[in-house]
Amino acid sequence: MESLGLISLIFLIAVVGLGFWRKINIGILAIGSAIILGKIGGIGDKAILQGFDATMFITLVGVTFLFGIAQINGTLELLAKKAVALVGNKTYLVPIIIFIVTGVLSAIGPGNIPIGALMTVVAVTIAVYMKQNPILLALVAKLASNGFAMSPLTPAGIIGLRLGERAGYSNFIMPVMYNVILWSLVLLVGFLILFRDKEKKVGDIKNIKIENLETFDKNQKITMTGIAVMMILVIGMGINVGLASFFVASILLAMKVCNEKKALSSVPWGTLLLICGVGVLMNIVEQLGGIEIISKGLLSIMTPRTAAPIISLTSSVLSFFSSTTGVVMPTMIPALPNIVHNFPGTVSFIELQSVVITGSFSAAFSPASTGGGLILAAYMASTDSTQEEQNKLFGKLFTIAIGCVILNVALSAIGLYKLF
Repeated sequence: MESLGLISLIFLIAVVGLGFWRKINIGILAIGSAIILGKIGGIGDKAILQGFDATMFITLVGVTFLFGIAQINGTLELLAKKAVALVGNKTYLVPIIIFIVTGVLSAIGPGNIPIGALMTVVAVTIAVYMKQNPILLALVAKLASNGFAMSPLTPAGIIGLRLGERAGYSNFIMPVMYNVILWSLVLLVGFLILFRDKEKKVGDIKNIKIENLETFDKNQKITMTGIAVMMILVIGMGINVGLASFFVASILLAMKVCNEKKALSSVPWGTLLLICGVGVLMNIVEQLGGIEIISKGLLSIMTPRTAAPIISLTSSVLSFFSSTTGVVMPTMIPALPNIVHNFPGTVSFIELQSVVITGSFSAAFSPASTGGGLILAAYMASTDSTQEEQNKLFGKLFTIAIGCVILNVALSAIGLYKLF
């Protein structure tokens, strides 16, 4: 059985490595390799298909589709710009407003992937117009989209919740969310200090005047009402967030608030396939004992004091080459229960899941990842930067990511994520 576990881990490493090297969707490779691995392990097709979490898929599609509508018809972007305009002449508050607006938009449903993409571009655009530091605002936007991404309404929160429940835990997602928000607040202070002098050198800062922005049109007002209804259905009535999102989205489409085809194309189908496809492979890896081998390997180098920092560092390294929600969380979270059971009373599932996510998100500022890549692309598209400046920013973002990883390992070591 142990040999089958090792084979399953070799398949997992090969799938992630090949996907990263050849720029292929890892979810597609995972499903394809799951067939071979299933046959090697004597697992039938029905059991292989059980690894595809249909409930999670429907939930993720519903949430991303609803907020795709809000993005396509301009509701989210205009809402962000109006919020920034509220600071008036107090332009030093702009990074804080960007952080709050991005965090709230991420937490109410879309999550870090779509809101990170939208608000990174919006933040850089605002920074260039106001003559503020675009790198700082882009980092703040990406940080907030990740920091508030573990809400039970978001794709990442839903994935974390499902993985934790499968491991036998409950009532953990809100404390995990608080820990990840705490992580983002620590990094926010760090970014503001790091870029303080550069912000002062920009000079001649302009402000966005709210009277110069267009008012919300009829479709945008209907969309905001629909999002409010979705939140009432989920929080007030306990309806599944995916079903509630589909319900509201169907009404919005019937009212013609945006182009249906464009809204459907805004759904990150590749990301959803990545998440659910890796789930198929991880189900087999777990059945064949691969997760147990990971747990034993980590336990062999851990003590109660080093468990959290080691998990943080492992998650960060994995995140440099793969997706947080698609690979890191499905790989690392199933291995946590064995670690918790081996250190009873000293480490908790909440703490370890928190460091998996914060460790992974800390590496997300790397330009080799989606988040850092978006910052680089948005900066280059909105400024007249040279190739030399692009190369410098690439190196700077990579250095920032490494610094964030080291900081998070230190925060894990001092027990910050035990607070909740």
